[in-house]
Amino acid sequence: MGSVKRVLLLMIQPPGGTGVQGLRYSKLFPYTQDSDWELHFAGPDPRLTSVGLEPLACPLSHCHYSNHISASIRFATLKNRRAKYSFSYLFFGLLQFLALRLETIKHHDSFAHLKAGILERCRQADRDYGFDLIAAKSPDFRILELGAELAQQLGRPLLAIYDDPHGQRDETSFYPDDRDRQVKVLGQAEAALFMSPLTRDRYVEQGLVEGHKTFCLTDSYPLNPKFYPQLTAPSAASALGALSLGALAPRAEPPGEGRAYRLVHLGNLPEWRPIDPLLEALAGLEGRLATDGLSIDLYGYLYPAAHALIRALPAGACRVQIHPSVDHLESHRVAAGADILLVMIGPRHRDNQPSKFFVYLGHHKPVLVIGPPGNPIQGLVEGLGIGLFCDVNDPAAIRDGLADIVTRYGTYQAAFNQNSSAIQRYRADAVAGDLLAVFDATLALASGRS
Repeated sequence: MGSVKRVLLLMIQPPGGTGVQGLRYSKLFPYTQDSDWELHFAGPDPRLTSVGLEPLACPLSHCHYSNHISASIRFATLKNRRAKYSFSYLFFGLLQFLALRLETIKHHDSFAHLKAGILERCRQADRDYGFDLIAAKSPDFRILELGAELAQQLGRPLLAIYDDPHGQRDETSFYPDDRDRQVKVLGQAEAALFMSPLTRDRYVEQGLVEGHKTFCLTDSYPLNPKFYPQLTAPSAASALGALSLGALAPRAEPPGEGRAYRLVHLGNLPEWRPIDPLLEALAGLEGRLATDGLSIDLYGYLYPAAHALIRALPAGACRVQIHPSVDHLESHRVAAGADILLVMIGPRHRDNQPSKFFVYLGHHKPVLVIGPPGNPIQGLVEGLGIGLFCDVNDPAAIRDGLADIVTRYGTYQAAFNQNSSAIQRYRADAVAGDLLAVFDATLALASGRS
């Protein structure tokens, strides 16, 4: 290993909280420690802003978090950690309301307050460690702008990271927000990293960034045996780093006739990720022998209109149950107990690659993805043969997909073994290597420009 290079990653959801951004890098961090890169993180302190907390995968000294968090946000966090409508929930809700009123009267800007705190912590961290690269993530796009400002002040190269596009999109097009501001940031950046190849293509086609300095990365599935309750043998746990997880995980026999099939969706379902077509498909399944034992469990927030639709399902239709959200570790326990994993993609989000598709691949459970045709996940699912992709706008296609994945369950499950080498491409250690390669390429681009 050569001399250590250091990168500071700025994000609105840094490691330590339950946000998908921090969780993604918590998985990758352990596989960067034997490299010549040292990862550091900056952002708002999750202890003050995240309703749930996760164990830190990195040393506390690598977390340069700001406590410049407005009182209204602190009280909102404390409120949402309590049981809904409990005394403490209502008490902190009142404090949140009073803080908001006071902040309005004083013209307090919560983001400006946070920005000042993050910049202060980042400058001190640079004095202590001396960073070679600044990386910043959107969303929140303002954090990406803050990272650009910091990189300019310190005279360091910038890597712009887009988890989601900054703008509006529909089934066919993308309409960027703050176009001039994005062009300015991406013009300064030595490289731009996207979490979807379609988002990357749209940014290049729109003239927001030059294609030669763009990269793509996916999310990953963890290798830590604590996420796999079916792995109990010490020898299996120690072998995780060298072998395909699927080669070690015992799998149940495909459900036979009369056995129930349990579909699980992990994650929030807001209005822009509608399940109306799925529920319509479920109503049309009544009486189909292959799907008689079908049930669906939804973990996380579900928009109110969907609750009413579920209550209106025919008595003989598939059972649908709604559960509170669970923490990351528990979500893997739920995935391990499922027969089929359900992934929902909103009809407007043809470019979106949901993290949950990658995060639970290690459990080797067939997947049913419901989304807009042409989404990048469609090619992955069909290429790997591990499940089905159904058009989110076509209830009949979803109905047929549910019947097919149950009927051919064993075929889809066997594909995990048959295509294990391709699936290993999404292991946390492999994706961590890709991330480090992007860091190296960004420094190379910066060196070439200078």
